[in-house]
Formats: sequence, structure tokens, C-alpha cells
Amino acid sequence: MISRDISIPLMLEIGEGLIDRLSSVLLSYSLSFQKALILYDEITYAVAGKRVCRVLSSDSQVFELLVEGNTTDSVSSVRREIRSRLPDVVVGVGGGTVLDVGKYAASLENVNFLSVPTVASNDGISSPIAVIKSEGRSLSLGAKMPLGVIADLKVIRNAPRRMIRAGVGDLVSNLSAIEDWKLAFREGKDRFDNFAALLAEAGAEAVFNFAQPDLGDLNFLSRLINGLVLSGVSMGIAGSSRPCSGGEHEISHSLDRVASKPALHGEQVALGTILTTYFRGEDFRPLKDFLSSIGLPLTADSLGLSPQELVQAIVDAPQTRPGRYTILEKIGVDEEKAKEALIETGICIGF
Repeated sequence: MISRDISIPLMLEIGEGLIDRLSSVLLSYSLSFQKALILYDEITYAVAGKRVCRVLSSDSQVFELLVEGNTTDSVSSVRREIRSRLPDVVVGVGGGTVLDVGKYAASLENVNFLSVPTVASNDGISSPIAVIKSEGRSLSLGAKMPLGVIADLKVIRNAPRRMIRAGVGDLVSNLSAIEDWKLAFREGKDRFDNFAALLAEAGAEAVFNFAQPDLGDLNFLSRLINGLVLSGVSMGIAGSSRPCSGGEHEISHSLDRVASKPALHGEQVALGTILTTYFRGEDFRPLKDFLSSIGLPLTADSLGLSPQELVQAIVDAPQTRPGRYTILEKIGVDEEKAKEALIETGICIGF
């Protein structure tokens, strides 16, 4: 009998006040830990890390570690702490940096990882991929799916609005990534997984089709987190980032390299999604209207990017993911096509 095993988080809890009830939430899943290593950064310690440490210390021996960046050095520091303390769970309290470092280090050391996001800014909340910087370059590295995700809406609602907008941008970009994935499959450049695509698309559409989106509305935030978690699961099913990463992500990765001051990841992929939709010859206006309605910056000036940086990023984008096939690789975007797209989409006024 043919079948396949799919790795997904054991638990997903989204609600208000979950951090103060963390121990009871874990016990409801029959989970308890003797030793816990808690990771946070300087900001997330005050936001939630301190409380997580206090709550878990009533049932577990707790060790703490400050994560200073998503670098290979930070990963090494966490791995040394794991080997020294021998925790049976690593708890990441924070955003992309803390979660990626914790997730990757725990995966390398074969230890459980619990994701406690303090902001919903990208799909790293539950994805089996960690973005780690090495020698000035950002690498997307495989990692195990988190044991669980506990998202306290009280904490996330108080996060900077810019971060939440970025999360929406990252999630909605799934719609473009899936179209690129289908294109690669049609042209014999990649395999395709309908289940993975279905999850990634469903998560994005649940937010995209939300009536009157409000970044302070708990129902909207809950749907956003659900969508980001579904994105992570879809990547686990696919065995790659393809359900959530196409040409729009290539543009963002390229901007990280060429821009003097890159914007947030979710802001850049939102811009990239508008551009790749245009390159496919589709109507980008409904997408742009939605992204604009939640306040995402959609022009070069508002993102602090120069027109020249954007042109270079678009032209160089395919170099960021060798072997990946998207609309950018299909049509071969040169400077002239890049400038035309930037003007037609309203991202740039002129050059």
C-alpha cells in the first residue's frame, strides 16, 4: 500500500493570554519537560520572554540565552548551550531571527523546538526552513518542523503595525509563488504537489478575501497566523519552499544584496508579487488595492529604495536561486523590461 508520512506540528494554539497559561496549554497535549532552553532577543525578552521563563520555571528547569542575530555564530552558541544543558525542548520567543536560529540549532541537535512568535511578520513561524546569514549572505537552510506553535494574540496585536503588514505581504505572495510553481511544472522544470499548493493558497486567500481587513482585529490576526502556519506546513509537504517562494522572493533576495538599506522581507515580496503578476500579463490592480488597503508601502520612495536598485534587483533576481524556474527565468527580464514594469505598476514614477 503506497502512502507518505507528513511532518506537521503536534500542536497549534492561537488565542489571548496563552503565555500566562503556557504550562496548562502544554499539559493539555500531555507535554511536560524537565529542562527547557528559552531563546529571546533584547526586545522579545521584555515583550514575552521573561513571562515564558517565569511560567515554565514552575514545572521545568529553565535556562536562558540571548540571541543577537540570525548568524552562524548565533547558531553555534545555541548548539553549545544545548550540548551543555541537555534540554529536552528549545523554546524560541520572538520573530524571524530568534525562531530561525532556534529552529535550526534544535534541528541539528535533534531536540524538540517550540515556536512562540511575538510577531506575525513571516511564515518562519512554523516552516521547515531557517534563514541564516553566513559571510554576509542569507542562506535558506532545511530544519525540522516545530513541535508546536503557541501564538498569543495579545502579544502579537501589540507588535509594530509595520511587522504585521509585512506578514500579510509574505502570506499573500503565496498566490504568485504557486503560479510560478505551476509554470515550472508545465514546462518540465519541477514537480508539483497539489496538496502543498492547496494549503499555501488557502492560507493566502483567507486573508486576501477578508472583508475589511483590520490589523488590530483579533479575527484577522488569527487568520493571518493560521495562514502563515499553513504556509510552513505546505513547505514541509513539498519538501521545499516552492509553495511559498517564486519570482517575487527572488526579487526580495536580490534586493537584500543590492539595496543600501533593504526593506522588511514581507514588504519586498509584496512588491515582488505585484511585479511578477504584471510579468505574467495578469491584472495586478486587485492585488495592489488590497495591499494598499492595509497600508503596505508600494512605491520605491516609500520603501526607501532607489529606482536603480530595483532595476538591478529585478535583473539579477534569477541568480539568487539557481535552478529555480519562475516567470522571471521564462521571459528573461532585462533593464528595459524592468523599468517598464516598475513604471506600469506605479512602483516608480520615472528614471
